[in-house]
Amino acid sequence: MMFRIRMAVAVACCSLAVGCASTEQRFCERADECNFLPAGLSADECTEQYTKCTDNLTSSDRADWDKQTADCLELQSCTNFVNCFQNVPNC
Repeated sequence: MMFRIRMAVAVACCSLAVGCASTEQRFCERADECNFLPAGLSADECTEQYTKCTDNLTSSDRADWDKQTADCLELQSCTNFVNCFQNVPNC
């Protein structure tokens, strides 16, 4: 029963306008838009690398990384976004 409820919530999330993009994906897409990715690295490759990296974090470290990165994503200018992310702990 609980599994069905979780699945329903996940499906509902994906149907919202906000979408279900992970923080890693949102970060990499924004980094790409701001020309912050290393030359030759696509947003998809970045997402894959960051997902592998954050999967190896403890749940507490993952929550911290997610929160701090999400806060940076809220900043409008690329300069502020990049400067903010420089202070997010590396995974």
